[in-house]
Amino acid sequence: MKKIIFMSLVAMFATSAFAQSAIELAKQQAELNAVHKKMLNAKPTKSAKKEAKNLEKEGWKVPAGNKSIEQQITESQMYREELMTDENSNIVHRFLIAQGMQTAGTYNAGYAAARSNAQTELAATLETQIVAAMQSKIDNAQSSAISAVTVEKFNERARSIVEGTLTNAIPILTVYRRLPNNSFEVQVQLAYDRKELQARLKRNMQKELEMEGDSLDSILDEVISNKL
Repeated sequence: MKKIIFMSLVAMFATSAFAQSAIELAKQQAELNAVHKKMLNAKPTKSAKKEAKNLEKEGWKVPAGNKSIEQQITESQMYREELMTDENSNIVHRFLIAQGMQTAGTYNAGYAAARSNAQTELAATLETQIVAAMQSKIDNAQSSAISAVTVEKFNERARSIVEGTLTNAIPILTVYRRLPNNSFEVQVQLAYDRKELQARLKRNMQKELEMEGDSLDSILDEVISNKL
């Protein structure tokens, strides 16, 4: 009888957690839809028009079918200025911005490499910050239930976990120009939603690292919130 009650409680908590997760995802998607709608209706700013003219003078163009340079710059500005309230009621920027540039023999090759460079640079920055912050918290703790093996495993896997998390990028600026040697120079800017990135990072770290109890889990919460 006790076993049946216990299993029922487990199922109830699992169902509750799933429902909460679904609600949070729906809320987050609604917020993103509102942000994107606002940007679609935005008129190019004066500063965006000025920057676009400078880029065009330098030979930069947009790929066929893409938005104009001034419209892309306007949206890039809006992504950078979008704010939100974090779990500690602090006002922070909603999106993390990554930039990359690459020269290649074709546009497609240049675009793929520039996008990869942007993602790799952001991944390296996040990995360094998270590992350092977590190690600092563990070193400063008076007592810790986390084993050295877990910490070492985390440090080894952090980079690949972060890189694997950065898959839902929003391209906010893509321009290219032909160089005198006929190669393509491509410039890319990507935006990452902070809320989604935090959730994905934590989920991937928990899954990959087989967390030991709640101690490392609570440290992850604080480190990710403070560092992103």
